[in-house]
Amino acid sequence: MSAAKGAREISQLRRRLAARTRRAIEQPGTRSAAVLVPLVGAEDDLALLCFERTQEVMEHKGEICLPGGSIELRDANATEAALREANEELGVPPEAVNVLGVLDDVHTAVSGYVITPIVGHLPKMPAIVPDPLEVARTLVVPMDELRRPEVHGTIMREWRGSMREVHYFDVSGGKIWGATARILYNLLQVWSGEATPI
Repeated sequence: MSAAKGAREISQLRRRLAARTRRAIEQPGTRSAAVLVPLVGAEDDLALLCFERTQEVMEHKGEICLPGGSIELRDANATEAALREANEELGVPPEAVNVLGVLDDVHTAVSGYVITPIVGHLPKMPAIVPDPLEVARTLVVPMDELRRPEVHGTIMREWRGSMREVHYFDVSGGKIWGATARILYNLLQVWSGEATPI
């Protein structure tokens, strides 16, 4: 992908995020969280920066996820929380991230969070400084790979007596599923102009 094409793609995503009415979830008894969806690249192919959680974390052990966590009292908003968490978990400097917009909120039934995904672009990969307590390994997934139809799928799982559709992306670095996969599915749908509620 040329630098010009990469810039056009990012501009298109920014416009489509701004033009839509995103789904915000307000659900009693849930905790508010935010994640950064870090898209990296300028001259090379655009890629998603994510990581595999360690076995030492309290929730979602060993899962591939996006940098993020609870929105704290010190955070002015979801964007500030997502940037802070990306800095704490991966060493991503907040000032290096060009915030493009916000995707639909995602509710996690198992852990009781409502997650607000913040989409950001970094023209080049920063020096990654992973938090060893939270990050087992970092992954850089090319967007071209995420867009391949055969990579994405859904399965039905039972949760508290009802069946739920679970999205996943089977990429070369592992399987991305659950809330992270729903966020990525929404990202791709918005980017393509075919966004539908999830």
